[in-house]
Amino acid sequence: MRWFFYFLVGLICLMVQTAIFPRFFPVHLKPDLLLILVVYLGVNEQYGRGGIAAYFLGILLDVYAGTFMGMYGMAFLVIFFVVRGTVSFFNSENPFLLLFMVFCGTLLETAMLILLGGLAKAGDVWLVIARWILPQVLLNVLVAYIIMFMLTRLQRRLPRLVIPGLSRLNENYES
Repeated sequence: MRWFFYFLVGLICLMVQTAIFPRFFPVHLKPDLLLILVVYLGVNEQYGRGGIAAYFLGILLDVYAGTFMGMYGMAFLVIFFVVRGTVSFFNSENPFLLLFMVFCGTLLETAMLILLGGLAKAGDVWLVIARWILPQVLLNVLVAYIIMFMLTRLQRRLPRLVIPGLSRLNENYES
């Protein structure tokens, strides 16, 4: 049931990110909802199943966004493994851990896209990506905060609703 939830949330994020956000945000500056979901998977899921989910979310983004096939799949897989490998060094009870990981994940995604874009001979794609690093990081962290704020309020209003991984969070997202 939990994997159906992740799949459904991933599809919703994909549709919002590729169909709705381009109408409201500039071309190179859109919240990366799938990155936030991959970081969330990295904080809450085990290596095997979470890695597979992160890779397929990246492949779905490659298919729908029209980038080089496998570029986001590889980037999301690396981000998942880095987050999963480093999350044990931090206090997992801290609600701001996800925001810090989204910050680091956005920087890592940017580095991976520049590296993989260079390997794919994508031209000067790194100039476009590097120009928007800071606004993209801030936007992703802000959107992650808003999502976590709304999810914690939803879980408190509907206590029977179990959102995977949110049982460890406290009220700091509500301040």
